[in-house]
Amino acid sequence: MRSICKNWSMFFFLFVLLSSSLMFAQQNQGNVVVLNNSELSLSNEGTMAEFDSLTQLYNTKVLAQNELIISFKTIRHWWGNDNTDFITIYEVKNWEDVTASNQRNNELFMAAWPTEEARKEFNDTYNKYFTGKHSDEIYQEVVFNK
Repeated sequence: MRSICKNWSMFFFLFVLLSSSLMFAQQNQGNVVVLNNSELSLSNEGTMAEFDSLTQLYNTKVLAQNELIISFKTIRHWWGNDNTDFITIYEVKNWEDVTASNQRNNELFMAAWPTEEARKEFNDTYNKYFTGKHSDEIYQEVVFNK
């Protein structure tokens, strides 16, 4: 009888231990969101039409072509006393895709502007719209069980 109780106690202990570790195991988390917030330069060098055209060109030739990017969005500060925020947001599946998508963006940029001169011309023209001040953040989507 004592042997049966001991076996039952051991079974119960293992059952509680295994089920609690399964209960507290983390579920797959959501996608990863990469956010770049750059400060626009309001130096009157260039035009907003040119800036918008360059942004669309980059988004079309690079971000939209990157198979690792699930979705992307470019937004600009619209209302308030400081309208210099320019934010690019893109979403990837996991942490590994953060660095892989960066590498792929570089490859796509080099393919879209295949010569050093073309890349320099694009960068010089586009970068005049920015102060150089920026921040990069990486977030993970929070997924709740239904």
